[in-house]
Amino acid sequence: MSGQKSKWLKRGAVHGALITFFLILMAPVIVAFSTSLETFQGAMSWPPSLIKENPQWINYAEVWSGRYNFSGPFFNSLIIGASTVVLTILLAFPAAYAIAKFTFIGRGWLLFIVLMTQMFSPVVLIVGLYQQIQAYQLLNTLTGIVITNCAFTIPLSVWLLHGFLKNIPEELEEAAFVDGCSRVKGIIRIVIPLSAPGIAMAAIYSYIWSWNDLLIPLIYITDSSLRPVSLALTDFAGQNTIYWHEMMAASIIATVPIAIMFAFVQKYFVQGFTAGAIKG
Repeated sequence: MSGQKSKWLKRGAVHGALITFFLILMAPVIVAFSTSLETFQGAMSWPPSLIKENPQWINYAEVWSGRYNFSGPFFNSLIIGASTVVLTILLAFPAAYAIAKFTFIGRGWLLFIVLMTQMFSPVVLIVGLYQQIQAYQLLNTLTGIVITNCAFTIPLSVWLLHGFLKNIPEELEEAAFVDGCSRVKGIIRIVIPLSAPGIAMAAIYSYIWSWNDLLIPLIYITDSSLRPVSLALTDFAGQNTIYWHEMMAASIIATVPIAIMFAFVQKYFVQGFTAGAIKG
């Protein structure tokens, strides 16, 4: 066997393995998309078929603007996710910067306590959070959900950002001070651009948390017009019947914002994972 032929065979085997691995990862999405194009009877039939002779694209229209009116929960989740990301970054970044750049008594313990808050399940904390939200009359509001989400997203975001910020050489900031920049200007012009991968990671984490969380909206929200997608997806399960074709159509719609976000910040996410997670 010639060297060139052996090289092509090895390359083909690697590509075949990668394609197989990709299809295994995408199998749930492929099955969900195929089911979303079925009729109710077709979704319950056996054996299932991935290729549809008569795809029911109308399922998406029915879910979006029909009796389920999924557009309302979709935009509620967009508001909750965007607000959670903005509030998390605005609060976590200064905290991470202070821990990473200033020396004070108890800094190590403070980081440990911040991390320790992540060891508690939301189920354990939800009763106390509910009482606080009720005391401030924020039940049945999107604001109450956003504030509670931040209680869970800020601690880990502080850790993620702390790992990035402590690896930024202080000489760069000192050079900015010499050029006449204040600390705030130095942070804006030097620190924030260099820590963009870490900010992107914290933003993705916060957005996915707020988008997927079911427990908090389930307990806080009783007004159907304020439900996010995680709660609205339960509408497709009746007492004795689950409308799989419509639930899968809604699930595909719900994954679109996450997929778009990953497409835009994928580069920063990879940089953040390799730099922040390993070095931090």
